[in-house]
Amino acid sequence: MVIIRLAVLSLAGTALLWGQVVGASISGTVRDETGSSIAAAAVSVHNVETGAQRKLVTDDAGRYSAPSIAIGRYTVSAEKPGFASQLKTGIELVVGQNAVVDLTLPVGEIKQVITVEAASSPVNQSTQQISGLVDEHQIKELPLNGRSYDELVTLNPGIVNYTYERSGGVGTSSSSVGNMFAVSGRRPQENLFLLNGVEFTGASVINNTPGGTSGELLGVDAVREFNVVTDTYGAEYGKRPGAQVSIVTASGTNSLHGTAYEFLRNSALDARNFFDQGSIPEFQRNTFGGTLGGPIKKNKLFLFGNYEGFRQHLGLSDVTLVPDNAARTGVINGVKVGVAPAVVPLLGLWPVQNGPDLGSGIGEAFSHPPQSVREDFGTTRLDYNLSQNDTLFGVYTVDDSFANTPSANPLSSVIESLREQVASVQEQHVFSPTLLNTARVGFSRASYFFTGQTPVDLPGWVAGDPIGAVVIGGGTAVNAASSISGAGTNAGSNLHAVRNLFTYDDHVGYFHGIHQIEAGCGSSACRPTTCWRRINMGRRRSAASLRSCRARFRRSRWCLRRRRWAGDRWKPRDSCRTPSSCAPIWICGSDSASNRRMDGTSRTGAPRIIRS
Repeated sequence: MVIIRLAVLSLAGTALLWGQVVGASISGTVRDETGSSIAAAAVSVHNVETGAQRKLVTDDAGRYSAPSIAIGRYTVSAEKPGFASQLKTGIELVVGQNAVVDLTLPVGEIKQVITVEAASSPVNQSTQQISGLVDEHQIKELPLNGRSYDELVTLNPGIVNYTYERSGGVGTSSSSVGNMFAVSGRRPQENLFLLNGVEFTGASVINNTPGGTSGELLGVDAVREFNVVTDTYGAEYGKRPGAQVSIVTASGTNSLHGTAYEFLRNSALDARNFFDQGSIPEFQRNTFGGTLGGPIKKNKLFLFGNYEGFRQHLGLSDVTLVPDNAARTGVINGVKVGVAPAVVPLLGLWPVQNGPDLGSGIGEAFSHPPQSVREDFGTTRLDYNLSQNDTLFGVYTVDDSFANTPSANPLSSVIESLREQVASVQEQHVFSPTLLNTARVGFSRASYFFTGQTPVDLPGWVAGDPIGAVVIGGGTAVNAASSISGAGTNAGSNLHAVRNLFTYDDHVGYFHGIHQIEAGCGSSACRPTTCWRRINMGRRRSAASLRSCRARFRRSRWCLRRRRWAGDRWKPRDSCRTPSSCAPIWICGSDSASNRRMDGTSRTGAPRIIRS
């Protein structure tokens, strides 16, 4: 799927909207002591951390603007022959901000410099009213249970952490593993996370929220700050109607700086859970890592790196609804009903009752099955000040994780593996003080593997496959609804989903007096892949068979596009040449329409199913 966005903005006023994804801007007016504007004054915007400078000249009304500059600490100076120059220091820029810095030049010798410390206004007048900034101090200092910095999103009004409201369990493979947030009542899937202007995506069947199998979004020390924009935002944002979360990574500076840390939590001082049996279950969590950043060449080339590791071993407090001891012998409510010979082996999929009877052949079993989680996160960023008019940076981020998590039934567990990667390169060129171009290319990839397992060795429903999901007295296995806890493996086992996103966008800004004209275009290509090892009524297909089916799909004249919400319908092949990013099921039709039945089968075989 390819999405192309074009946007043209024409604005009047000094409040600039440029670069709100990864940068900020400074604008203002240069005047003399009488309040008259000073034209043709030389203005210099200097980044204290990296030494980068933007040189400008005021217009006839004394105005200047420096759009799309990196966030950080700045100084602004102005000078003109016949006037004493002025230097303002202590200017802190955050993502999406337009700082208004006015300067006053008294009449005097040009060698005379007046230094003024800029004081922050108690009222935020420069960021959008609907923006929700979470700055570096908040990210680093506010307490976090597990160092998942995205939980700070809820500092903004109208945002609710929806993570613990989602469904899950044996038979469920579509839930995101990361945190999920409902913004202004919208679904969590409608939010868009941007890492340095490139989409930061997760992977599962239907969700795209970033985060690892630990359920956290690691990288507290790699993030400089992030901004949350909701509801009515500008044309520079798009793709999804929910929140737009712009994350900016830290970068190297002229000073060498680094950190090293380890956080430890364990069960040494834990109290007993109400459902715990025997000793207190094991709990050990280690979060460790470090950062290092500094100059390779002062004022020119900077490097920053971050690593964070997460290890957890946790004994869960499971309460499992199981067939009670009497039901295993064929007695329910005192009545002998017997047990079918084919069902006897399946009873081994539930632990033996060790808790109270609940009636109707159901009892409780208490246990402490171990959960293990491993996650490794890393970021590398390189910044290069090519010249006074050109800046370049590249960032690579990777998050690799694995988890083995028992369900409510200790004899059924879910194995998840997730690897997320984001790479981006941005180049910015200043043609003149009034003309600026920013180009960005990015690649985002998330691969997700999900399967279920059980230690009970039983033959599966299909020869050669492990036992599937077992549901008693409830709905389908995918919904995991039953009178007793689900058992077996999983209806969605051996699922591998991959999302590849290629992004390119270019922005041009022209500034003249109080007028600003912006134009931009963006292209986003999605290449999703969802592979099932068990398809066609449970039959396993080899990789060669899948390739053959895809080739048959490309040759066929007709195909059946199946969507749960739209029903089944035959369409010409040209209108459904490639599967969409929504991962519908596609059933290959034969080359001859006379050999095609309306149920999707051919006269010579079963439906041939592929997935996007």
